[in-house]
Amino acid sequence: MTTWHKWGDAAYAANLDGTSFAGVGGYYGGPGAFHVWPAADWGRFPGFRLPIWVAGLPPGSGPADGAAAVAELRRLGVPKGCRTALDMETSTNAQYVSNFGAAVQGAGYLVEVYGSQSSIGRLPPLNGYWIADYTTDWRVIDGLMASLHVRSVQYAAGTLYDTSVRKPWTEGEMWHG
Repeated sequence: MTTWHKWGDAAYAANLDGTSFAGVGGYYGGPGAFHVWPAADWGRFPGFRLPIWVAGLPPGSGPADGAAAVAELRRLGVPKGCRTALDMETSTNAQYVSNFGAAVQGAGYLVEVYGSQSSIGRLPPLNGYWIADYTTDWRVIDGLMASLHVRSVQYAAGTLYDTSVRKPWTEGEMWHG
């Protein structure tokens, strides 16, 4: 097994309190977001942070969602050059991803596309994939992580938070507290 950095993401920032992850992810917006972290919640974590936008997916909404994501990233003080994740779950709307990516990348941010292993390959990788594959077989995880476009694999869903492994070099492109 290769040594990857463990990350946690949660709907509520408090669910990550007391954990020792290398970095954390949380929702900062999007039509499909279950709970958006208030700005103060991001400040709870002095390390690496990955803001997650949850796609809405109505036809043609990619440019508008991308513009809204950029406005929110700026409001939160996320520096240009940092990563954000676009949560697509099982959707295969490649046009939405392309349009969202054009707006967000055009503003100077990197976009990592999150989705299920069964559907992610039908989406453009933009600045890499974050794949959900709930397996405990490290041979499978290492195989996924060896892919050119994969940056992270979410392998465990929990009641308070989900756990991923991430390529350490991507942390240099993260928002840092």
